[in-house]
Formats: sequence, C-alpha cells, structure tokens
Amino acid sequence: MGIKKGDTYFCTSDIGWVVGHSFLIYGPLLVGAATVAYEGKPSVTPNPGSWWKIVEKHKVKGLYSAPTAIRALIKDDPNGEWIKKYDISSLEIISLAGEKCDINSER
Repeated sequence: MGIKKGDTYFCTSDIGWVVGHSFLIYGPLLVGAATVAYEGKPSVTPNPGSWWKIVEKHKVKGLYSAPTAIRALIKDDPNGEWIKKYDISSLEIISLAGEKCDINSER
C-alpha cells in the first residue's frame, strides 16, 4: 500500500476482524509506520469530519476502509462540507476492501 517507515497509516476496520488486526496493527508496525486506532462510525461519531480531523492531526499518508463506510460519509455529507474544513494534503493513498466499490465518482 506504499506505506514506509515514518509514515502514519489509518485503518478504519474493526480490530477484531482479520483485516483489522493485520492492516491496523501488524502491517504498519512491521514496516516502521505509526498506526491510528479509531472506534466509532465515520459519519456520526461525533460528526462526518471525524476521520478528516484525524488525517490532519496525525498527517496520515494512507487510509484503509470499506466502501460501506465511504457511502455512510457521503450520505451524511453529500457536498463534502466536512472534508473541506481540514487539511488532508498528507493523504496520498486511500485503499478500500470488502464489497464492490460502486461509489459514484462524479460527486
């Protein structure tokens, strides 16, 4: 996923899932990257900007999530107002897993 020593990686998967502990804990730490652990829904805990605040605060380079979570963000922030409030310029990689990614790219 392009994460290297010194980078910060944010995996939004549940730590109890294989993907969660592999991508949240083992993977980043094996290459010397920092990892961000977060508990809560992306769109309501406490608001649709919570992920972007984390990206800005920790200068996250890579984010790993599921299309379901991205759809939840889009539903609660269809015009992207929350993402505009934060500097996410450090974010270079967004990887998705799980079900088919059918998110409309014209938004």
